[in-house]
Amino acid sequence: MAQLSGVLPLLSRTHLLRIVYDATSRAEREIDILREYRARLTADVVTGKLDVREAVKRLSAETEEPLPPDDLLEDDINDEVPEEANA
Repeated sequence: MAQLSGVLPLLSRTHLLRIVYDATSRAEREIDILREYRARLTADVVTGKLDVREAVKRLSAETEEPLPPDDLLEDDINDEVPEEANA
């Protein structure tokens, strides 16, 4: 804000700070609500109040299982080694 001090009048700077503060406050509230939702959803799944077996079946049928990071790293290393180095 120090760079804007000579450009914006005090009222405009105050107004801009209020807008930023309000936007930050709203974002923080929304993040808190999402965290509460995630915690409630997790608790409902763990306790069996929410049955996700059918969704898991559909999800696993639609997606390919990713390789573990160790397998990816090993494959990448083997791909990058020149043939003469393997001899």
